[in-house]
Amino acid sequence: MRNTLLLLLILFIGCQQSQDKTSDFIVLQELEQLIDNQNYFKLKQVFKSEKDKLSKDHKLYFKAIISNVFNNLEESNSIIDEIINKKTINLTDTMLNALYNTKLLNHINLNEYNDAVLTSEIIQNKYRQLNDSSKIETLNNEIKIWKSLRNTPRQEIIRNSDISFPMVRDKVGLFNVDVTINDTIKNFVFDTGANISVIKRSLVKHLNLTYIESDFYVTAFTGQRVDSDIAIAETLRIGELTFKNVVFLVLNDEDISFPQIDYYINGIIGFPVIEAMEEIRISKNDSIHVPQNPVEYNLSNFALDGLTPIIAVNYKKDTLSFGFDTGARVSTLYAPFYEKYKNEVDSNYEPQKFKSGSAGGVIEFEGYIIEDIVLKVGESNASLKNLQLHKYKIGTEANNLYGNFGQDYIKQFDEMIISFKNSSVLFK
Repeated sequence: MRNTLLLLLILFIGCQQSQDKTSDFIVLQELEQLIDNQNYFKLKQVFKSEKDKLSKDHKLYFKAIISNVFNNLEESNSIIDEIINKKTINLTDTMLNALYNTKLLNHINLNEYNDAVLTSEIIQNKYRQLNDSSKIETLNNEIKIWKSLRNTPRQEIIRNSDISFPMVRDKVGLFNVDVTINDTIKNFVFDTGANISVIKRSLVKHLNLTYIESDFYVTAFTGQRVDSDIAIAETLRIGELTFKNVVFLVLNDEDISFPQIDYYINGIIGFPVIEAMEEIRISKNDSIHVPQNPVEYNLSNFALDGLTPIIAVNYKKDTLSFGFDTGARVSTLYAPFYEKYKNEVDSNYEPQKFKSGSAGGVIEFEGYIIEDIVLKVGESNASLKNLQLHKYKIGTEANNLYGNFGQDYIKQFDEMIISFKNSSVLFK
């Protein structure tokens, strides 16, 4: 009898362990798929409800990635360091490669350039075979940036009170702000969708910026490679806000010029500068308010894919991930939207040809005009008219976003609040 009980106990424990492993594997697969699809909002929800089914190391792994995409970068790196410093790591090399790539993004977003160099070298030396040729090429290209910046101090922001400053819309409807560098004022596009600030080459010497020849390229919207270098503004002011050690991508004047529509810009104030403000409130009268003490919000509908802002947009009963681009005059729908709602689109609209321009030139694509669509963000909703829908993916990188969120939604409200600190966007 005793032996029988012992056998039953062994069988029960073995069965339980097998069930635990199966449960861990199922949840693991679901979470990995959500990451691949850039569905970070559902990723956070599923992890919260299913994390107890994961092993300890798998739980830490996903927590590190979620902390990264929801802008808790120090926490993400702390978790990653906890994992990689363990004597025994129960993660696959593929997962460790993903963690080091996440660690690299954290260092980049934290302006920790030397740590970015070291982490990039680990990926290329230890996990090279787990990254495709395109990824290795990107790492080889971008490490030139971090190496050129490795002795540059981190960007800082100085703000001693609540601050407001005006914006103006240029001829194509983009927000512009006055930027003061070395006592010279120039207007720049103000664009959360730009993952780095940009300046045209002819202004670098004129504004007495620190110029660093870096010999790397950026890939434009068209897929064309554009040569670039780096410039540093030791001090930059927007209104009464002061920034130190601001990094600019230097592009040739012609690469950010659109002579076909007689449109020329000095440059772009991009996400790294805007995010440093922690919270911005953009009013309908085109002014920006930056509170000294950000408010606490808990919508958690704003995420980061590297330096690309992503917003949770509700369409019908679905939550869709959109690029979040305050610099875009109108919203746009991408190929994954077409693939998800193909029957609806094909039965109501006829395909058309369109042209679109960015740094590097103009691209033609096939798509549709969606005459009327209602989108929702948080507790707000708005009807958008005549949106362009791309039928096929464009560019060289995989993109699973359903669209790009622009000013045609934003301007329908009195105020838009973006809390970078609390990963929340709301409209009033």
